[in-house]
Amino acid sequence: MGNKPIFMTSDVAKAAKIKKDEEYQKARDLSDMQKLLKLPEFRRFLWRVWEKTGLTRNPFSTNALEMGRACGIQAVGQEILADVNDADIYAFAQIQRDHISERKSKEAAEKKEEEKQDG
Repeated sequence: MGNKPIFMTSDVAKAAKIKKDEEYQKARDLSDMQKLLKLPEFRRFLWRVWEKTGLTRNPFSTNALEMGRACGIQAVGQEILADVNDADIYAFAQIQRDHISERKSKEAAEKKEEEKQDG
């Protein structure tokens, strides 16, 4: 006789229901993200979130508390990026292209305005 755990039928049924619920939630979240990523407004929002969370910045600080805080905030951005990548592996590149295009358009408009004022 081994020390096998004893499971009640109700425990197995509960575990199966929990697993099914988790799979449904994950599929729904993935579908939601795929739909949201089609919206340029949402992509711009994500870029702002990633800027605020310091996704691409080094969180190092000589103050351990500041560094811990920065790492925690950055982890949120990384989790969102992981969700985005699960939904569409090319979405991050698209978001970057959107941001660069918007920045270039803004710079061109500012340059045109300066030339008009100097003109």
